[in-house]
Amino acid sequence: MQTLKAYDIALYFLFRARELEAGEVISNLKMQKLLYYAQGHFSALYDEPLFEERIEAWRYGPVVKNVYDRFAKYTNLAIDFKELENYNAKLYTKEHLDTLPFLFNRYNSFSAWELVLKTHEEPLWKKYFDKYNTNEIPFEELKAFFKEELKKEAKGYLA
Repeated sequence: MQTLKAYDIALYFLFRARELEAGEVISNLKMQKLLYYAQGHFSALYDEPLFEERIEAWRYGPVVKNVYDRFAKYTNLAIDFKELENYNAKLYTKEHLDTLPFLFNRYNSFSAWELVLKTHEEPLWKKYFDKYNTNEIPFEELKAFFKEELKKEAKGYLA
């Protein structure tokens, strides 16, 4: 399966937001959390990373640094849809298109700050956040955490 760049996933989420006129704008802060949850769920389902970049534990939750840097110019405002000039729909495989719309719909309803609080309650961020150092959240631990979360959800549906 093709591993994408995190920026390509971010563009997909912007595309969905524009396509669905999805309410709240996507700030850089919110985009970072969407990328984190997308990587986690995708890896739990397919045993492979959705994108190749590392995820770091920052003060306000998980961050993909190169995407953060790319969108930093928007500060806390909406990421401009003009970024979609770089969008290429041909990059996405069937697995991407089976998974990403669901993940967007699931997490886009939360505000950026609700997503920050959600990540701060989770063991991965707690384990790796250090206010003096930037630590990576290891991919294998991310995958294992989300596999457990999916099992809990499945049990909840079956109960």
